[in-house]
Amino acid sequence: MVKVAFIVEGKIEKIFIDFLDRSGWFKKYNIEKVAPTIDAKGGGNLCPKNMQVFVDEVKSYNPDKIVILTDLECDPCVEKTKNRLGSCDICTIILAKKAIEAWFLADGDIVEQYTNGEVKHFESPENTEDMPYDTFKELLIEHTGRGIRKTKLATSIFKNGFDIEKSASHPNCQSAKYFVDKIRALGK
Repeated sequence: MVKVAFIVEGKIEKIFIDFLDRSGWFKKYNIEKVAPTIDAKGGGNLCPKNMQVFVDEVKSYNPDKIVILTDLECDPCVEKTKNRLGSCDICTIILAKKAIEAWFLADGDIVEQYTNGEVKHFESPENTEDMPYDTFKELLIEHTGRGIRKTKLATSIFKNGFDIEKSASHPNCQSAKYFVDKIRALGK
């Protein structure tokens, strides 16, 4: 097993990583999560001066690799965002295009379930007009008459069958595919 620690941008990413760990998804790819998921409490906190503190904290668990998961937000340049984070010898940086909630929109079964069967496929989860969470919330309001807070949505989605591999297979959700491919590669 490859020992991996995770540093994430915020609550939703932490909920996501912890869900994958509890569900056994990482073990399927020969990954053992060896440290509590570090929540940076916002992308602004993922900067070189703070990153070293987070990296040092998870290194105390002796991981083989550290995965840093953050959102691209509206930054048009992946390299600029990666450079902002700095680097470490065992770190892998994974960016959710726009925001991780795009991955929720890419799981057609989840979108269908949460819109009472009205929406079966969301065409462009990474290219929403608003942020992906706001788009998901608007779909809920339109098709169910009510919205949901972001953390409650994430927790609910994971309890109701969210599948990152379905999101990764969506033709317009390349960052979810990148996440799955990177995790598979780390476990080899």
